[in-house]
Amino acid sequence: MPERLLPIWPVADRTLAEPTFVRLAGALVAGIGAIALAIVLVLFGPLPAALVLPGIVATLLILSDVRAGLWVVLAVIALVPYAVIPVKIVITPPLLEMTGLGVLSVWLLRLFLRRDETIPSHPLLVAVMLFIAVAVFAFVLGVDRGYSSQTYHNFAKFLVSVSLFFVAWSSLQGPADVRRFTGVFLVLASVAAAIGLVLYAGGPRLTLAVLARLIPYGYPDTRIVRYIEDDPAKPMRLTSTSVDPNSFAGLLALAVVLAVTMTVAQRPAIPRWPAALAAIVSGSALLLTYSRAGWLGAAFGIGLVALARYRWLLVPGGIGLASASVLGFGERFVERLWQGFMLQDPATRMRLEEYRTALAIIRDYPAFGVGFGAAPTIELWTGVSSIYLLIAERMGLLGLGTFLVAVMGIAWTGWRTWHRMAASAEGDLLLAWLGAQAAALLIGFFDHYYANISFPHMVATFWLTQAIVLVASTRSTGTQHTEGGTA
Repeated sequence: MPERLLPIWPVADRTLAEPTFVRLAGALVAGIGAIALAIVLVLFGPLPAALVLPGIVATLLILSDVRAGLWVVLAVIALVPYAVIPVKIVITPPLLEMTGLGVLSVWLLRLFLRRDETIPSHPLLVAVMLFIAVAVFAFVLGVDRGYSSQTYHNFAKFLVSVSLFFVAWSSLQGPADVRRFTGVFLVLASVAAAIGLVLYAGGPRLTLAVLARLIPYGYPDTRIVRYIEDDPAKPMRLTSTSVDPNSFAGLLALAVVLAVTMTVAQRPAIPRWPAALAAIVSGSALLLTYSRAGWLGAAFGIGLVALARYRWLLVPGGIGLASASVLGFGERFVERLWQGFMLQDPATRMRLEEYRTALAIIRDYPAFGVGFGAAPTIELWTGVSSIYLLIAERMGLLGLGTFLVAVMGIAWTGWRTWHRMAASAEGDLLLAWLGAQAAALLIGFFDHYYANISFPHMVATFWLTQAIVLVASTRSTGTQHTEGGTA
């Protein structure tokens, strides 16, 4: 039978109700939805009304299948990561947090109600759980360091984002689910990149006009248009709807690695031409973010894929870079990258000072760090452009150790499995995600958003990537009978 695009929906052939009752209930729900939509349109205007229908569809997806719920989470991450539901109930609930909690709730409910559904076992799950435990312990230890209500809320979002690792690990059953997840990821990243390219082509005026309309929905009202070093005399940076160009580059870098690998793969799991289009769109947007960490991460991930299996990629890649340099194409990009290597720009010098401060904090608080609040003295400050140093100063060396055990263990499992199935379509798909994981880990040396509680959408992106690598490593056709992890 041909593979379905969507998951196998657990409804139509399993309901105990009569078909007539199901049709009447569906008609009733549709009628109530139409009335509610009309009320919202009259009271609040066309834009909130236009958001109601996608919200209903997203809710139905989350309730119907956890795998589809993860797609909804990806959509929020890529398209509206900072959006909130514009109704204040003590707090104004962020859309990402609500969708993440919805997916977690449905997943937990299924575990409680269905005895045949369990969390597949794997030793590396213990490492991820220990990382979460150390993070919670460090958070509690640091409560006297100036925590605000926003700190508590951000940490809650951080925990929700990391917990999605377990949802993906438990609910994605094998290569077909990984293939669908990959396709959805590339489509959504490409849409976000295309939006960013349109706004960039329109210039600062169009970018400001469009993104300012998102302010009532939780988006910032300052620094809407971003420039290199915040200097309007320098080139504008592409942000799309992700606000921050660096974190958006972190999403695009993973998409570029996946898309390029699927484009050149001998047995692509994603159709070759759509993958090539995604590579072009996402790659163009990534360049215009002017994020050097994103550029290096994407190059590292693609280079790893090339060295592992497709070495011929190194020739056209090298020729293309050399031609661009000789002919003067991309001169701004080369100049910005070179300034970073030579420590010639303020951003790079600021990073070096951040590293010095982070090492001082780690030296004084080595075990569990200083928590998630302010630094212990006015001479020091928390926050550093490296996920490894950030974890170490926030959660101590114990937190960093559990983190490294988890991600390095997942990478080792992935590469060991890939060597056994390199020539298959599943092998190419696993290689693509291993390249994306490598890109994220390299970016982590130069930027912080994959582990920063203020960027829960990027934390979720990072841990979903880890889960996909582990799923693809343990539930492929060639490994499902020899390794643990079947649901």
